[in-house]
Amino acid sequence: MNKSGSGSDRTGNGGIMRRITKLAAVLLLAASVLSLVSCKAPLKISEEEAYEALKTLIPASYDINVIFFGEGLPHGGGSGGDGKTSYVKVDSKEYLSVKDIKNAAEKVYSKSYLAGVYVAAFEGVTAGSSDGGLDTSVSPRYRDIGGELMINASSPVRKIRGRLELVSSAVGKRTHRYVVVSVVCRGDDGEVTFDAYLTKQSGTWLLDAPTY
Repeated sequence: MNKSGSGSDRTGNGGIMRRITKLAAVLLLAASVLSLVSCKAPLKISEEEAYEALKTLIPASYDINVIFFGEGLPHGGGSGGDGKTSYVKVDSKEYLSVKDIKNAAEKVYSKSYLAGVYVAAFEGVTAGSSDGGLDTSVSPRYRDIGGELMINASSPVRKIRGRLELVSSAVGKRTHRYVVVSVVCRGDDGEVTFDAYLTKQSGTWLLDAPTY
């Protein structure tokens, strides 16, 4: 009886080990598949495709850069607000609301890049000190107030590049998120060289980093 029992135990243990081995093999295969899926292939773009995309996007980015970082949209002057801000009506037939600005920006820049820009432009940034120190809060640059688009006339203005015309481009580093393209552009101050970042969003190439 003891011998029979021992044989049954050995057979049972062997069956358990085989099942464990099979399970380990399945888990290893699953891990390999997940690894392959997670290693996404880099974006594909030809030299010609990159040039054609940037030939339109770089000049168009100037207007968006002015809106967010430069002088901003034109306005009729005046003042108001709480002492830290001075919201005045935007004088534009093209941009009548925050939504209009977003629609224009999203034809040039990716949503992933614009997410951070939108915070400063439309929501504002609060960075006040809890110990009574310097308050570095920044009010949003644009707001819809009373059905009209308003601009904070006291927002800081950054010096940006003028409108640029693409001269040449060369595709460089490619990842699954973006493509780096070295560009030479011509502007009012002569030629400038910088790296432009492109990403594909809903089948369309868009800038994924600022050009200012």
